[in-house]
Amino acid sequence: MAQLGFVILYTRDVAKKMAFYERAFGLQKKRLAEREVYGEMHGEVPIQFVQEDFARAYVPDFVANRPERPPAAIEIGFLIDDVPAAYQRAIDAGCASVAPPEKRPWGPTIAFVRDDEGVLVELCSTHGS
Repeated sequence: MAQLGFVILYTRDVAKKMAFYERAFGLQKKRLAEREVYGEMHGEVPIQFVQEDFARAYVPDFVANRPERPPAAIEIGFLIDDVPAAYQRAIDAGCASVAPPEKRPWGPTIAFVRDDEGVLVELCSTHGS
């Protein structure tokens, strides 16, 4: 059986992206490789950042995330104790609002933002409130 080991977000600037995720979502840097081509944030499932040019080397039709384009058909989801506060932190850091916090009929409070390069990010409450 497979186990999710990491998520990679390709970016134009690894160090800048990691600093953005620290400000916007409170993640902590685990490591940043020499020449800043790779970085990783702490987490049960780590988020890794890799320069877009690396992807282009093995995926010729690679399409990068950009805020002016529709988001890719994937999202990053964070479990959050206080979704309204996390949403405001993300907006203050430079994320674009997609959907403000709303309590859903099935329990959790959920909000959606797009990060500085257009990646869709969900903020979901941990306790159904």
